[in-house]
Amino acid sequence: MNQQNNLDSTEEQMAKEIYTLPKGIPGFEELRSFTLQQHDEVFSLFSSVEEPAISFVTVNPFDFHSDYEFELSPENVNELSVIDQSDILVRCIVTLYDEIKNSTANLLAPIVLNKQNNLGKQIVLQNTEYITKHSLWRDNDSDNKVGDV
Repeated sequence: MNQQNNLDSTEEQMAKEIYTLPKGIPGFEELRSFTLQQHDEVFSLFSSVEEPAISFVTVNPFDFHSDYEFELSPENVNELSVIDQSDILVRCIVTLYDEIKNSTANLLAPIVLNKQNNLGKQIVLQNTEYITKHSLWRDNDSDNKVGDV
């Protein structure tokens, strides 16, 4: 899966949508409803409806890593009821640091959202070199990896 997203009316409309993650996300399995709200041109907030204090900063990984790609398993396609790849949004959770240039994204476990039926799932990729702390900006590190797996 490889896609490019820019801010447009679709993403503005998406900010008002509630996504259901039937299995929650790892560590927060009891939370099933989340909103995705664009914060600025780069960052968005993925916030729990049930526990508003629980919120994750996310990014569109393709904005930072145009070569980022993965395939959804047939099981994931079925769980998310994906009919058309263009219905999919991908967001990755970000770890922010005091110096923004040191911020990282979890490319190992993207959040995949179906904007047609508002279903979502955080998927842990298998057999990949992606890690939980990829530098957002490639010039930070020659092999683009920061921290531990």
